[in-house]
Amino acid sequence: MSKCNFTIEFQGSADYLIQKAQSAIAQAGGTFNGDPSSGNFNISTPLGKVSGAYTVVGQGFNISIDDKPFLVGCGKIESTLREYLSKS
Repeated sequence: MSKCNFTIEFQGSADYLIQKAQSAIAQAGGTFNGDPSSGNFNISTPLGKVSGAYTVVGQGFNISIDDKPFLVGCGKIESTLREYLSKS
């Protein structure tokens, strides 16, 4: 069972969104595997690893966090991912 679930609505193409996500996660030192419909990712933080999976349905980027440090809240993960995806 996942620890966090949230959806980030987006404008434009899923291809562009996935390129942005892949770039942001790589810049943060993480790994990203997937395509415009689904995939998975992980990022190391000072408190531990965050890993999850995603699916794209319509204009929704559905994210499921499977593993995270105990001290990192779901809200912080969601806000950080939203920030990554909002950057040009």
